[in-house]
Amino acid sequence: MNKNSHFFDEPLVNSQIKAAIVKKYFWAWAKVIMPNTQKLAYIDLFAGPGRYQNGSKSTPLLVLESAIADPKMSQMLVTLFNDIDENNVRSLQTAISEISGIENLKYKPQIYNEEIGQKIVGLFEKMKLIPTLFFVDPWGYKGLSLRLINSVLKNWGCDCIFFFNYNRINMGVNNAAVEEHISALFGEERAATLNAKLNGLPPNKRELTILEELAEALK
Repeated sequence: MNKNSHFFDEPLVNSQIKAAIVKKYFWAWAKVIMPNTQKLAYIDLFAGPGRYQNGSKSTPLLVLESAIADPKMSQMLVTLFNDIDENNVRSLQTAISEISGIENLKYKPQIYNEEIGQKIVGLFEKMKLIPTLFFVDPWGYKGLSLRLINSVLKNWGCDCIFFFNYNRINMGVNNAAVEEHISALFGEERAATLNAKLNGLPPNKRELTILEELAEALK
């Protein structure tokens, strides 16, 4: 069983807020992009099962429903969803197939079951992407990297929303067992510098330091 398999048992307040933010931003972004392109895309590499255990919709379903509700968008939007958990993938496939009007989308949603790592990043780096909104919300930090974010942002009209799990990353910064993932997120040199800076800092200053380093890394 995947260690985060219970994450979608209930739509916690934070998860509901995240879903609402992504849905609202997606539509605002799309309205700006649509007049200037024939196709646009939404990619979610950590998509989850589509529904929480109590039946509430998560982000993939909300985005697809927004597209279906707009005649023009329904003929332009390309969607790609991925999750490493096979159970999530099967659940997502079922949830998407049950959306009212899903057959009206010109481009059928593509769903994959892949681990996000250097192979996937390499593919994105080589591709010339159509305008794409890229959503990255890993359970912790594995799979989230500067290369991954930059592999999408390189092309016109592309944008990225990612959620920074401070608690998980804070625990991982000084943990040698996950050094590879922290280095992928901050960059190897910056991760080493951050590790040294955090020694002995109180929690409030530790949080500020981590966020400042991330902001610098993303410039």
